[in-house]
Amino acid sequence: MILITGGLGFLGANLARILCEAGEAVVATRNRNAQVPNLLAPFVDKNLSIIPLDITSLDRVSQAVGDFGVTSIVHAAVRSEKGSTSLYEAMDVNIKGTINVLESARTAEIKRVIFISSEAVYQGMKTAQPHKEEEKLLITSDRFIPGTKKAGEIISLMYCKEYGMEVISARATRMYGPLYQGLRNLAGHMVEKAARGLPIALENQDPAEAHDIIYAKDAARAVMLLLNAKTLRHRIYNVGFGRLVSLSEFADAIKKLLPKTEIHLGDGPGPLTSTKTPMDIDACVDISRIREETGFAPEYDPVRGVEHYIRWARNGTYS
Repeated sequence: MILITGGLGFLGANLARILCEAGEAVVATRNRNAQVPNLLAPFVDKNLSIIPLDITSLDRVSQAVGDFGVTSIVHAAVRSEKGSTSLYEAMDVNIKGTINVLESARTAEIKRVIFISSEAVYQGMKTAQPHKEEEKLLITSDRFIPGTKKAGEIISLMYCKEYGMEVISARATRMYGPLYQGLRNLAGHMVEKAARGLPIALENQDPAEAHDIIYAKDAARAVMLLLNAKTLRHRIYNVGFGRLVSLSEFADAIKKLLPKTEIHLGDGPGPLTSTKTPMDIDACVDISRIREETGFAPEYDPVRGVEHYIRWARNGTYS
């Protein structure tokens, strides 16, 4: 039985889907998300269980692990922004929640846990070369996620050293695909608009803004490969597309598939803006480690990813 915390979230739900398709038994946790996504509906009460779970409670996490006979965990639950809450309240989920998941895994003698980290841990590393897992990270950050993900990785490595566990940090890049609702992902915004036949109005957005951005199904498959690998030689793996993709490339992909889409990108009167903060990285991540150890390679380039995303947005087709 595989436990996915944050199992109704963006990556969690896509992962639950491909695991269920592969015949795995999955229990997905939810907190605020009460509605079951349509991409998971065919598996509910078959090989998918969905439960409410507050990961800030060690007792509740441990009970869920015991009740379902969990044998491995993917910790994808996260608070992505601090919002208007205090730092203490915001950290409760990302830091205390991570510790509770790891401690529950330890007491249940679960050997492998996948901690969903982020490329954001590379913040401040200004280089044009692909980022590798062995780079020494800066302690500073200018956003909430980089700081808490760095802390989560450190805590994970401490559990590895102290208890001999396999806690694997998967440093995921930006993602797009079914269920994404974040405000920083303009690629997803563009595809959602195009799928509904609406104009894309990003007049003051820099068309050259580029990210290592991976399609949700590819990211989920990478995590599944890490989860199921017989042996892993490392404790940290980049999960990304492996090259930069610009907003203009996504616009071209949309135009290729939906030629009548009205796109305004970077053609406005004002100065061009970016979703990146001053410390955000300008390079892709190196995915050679996960490729060499698991055979992972992205299957969805921007055109294929946009095509699948449009099909899902219009009629719910996922496979």
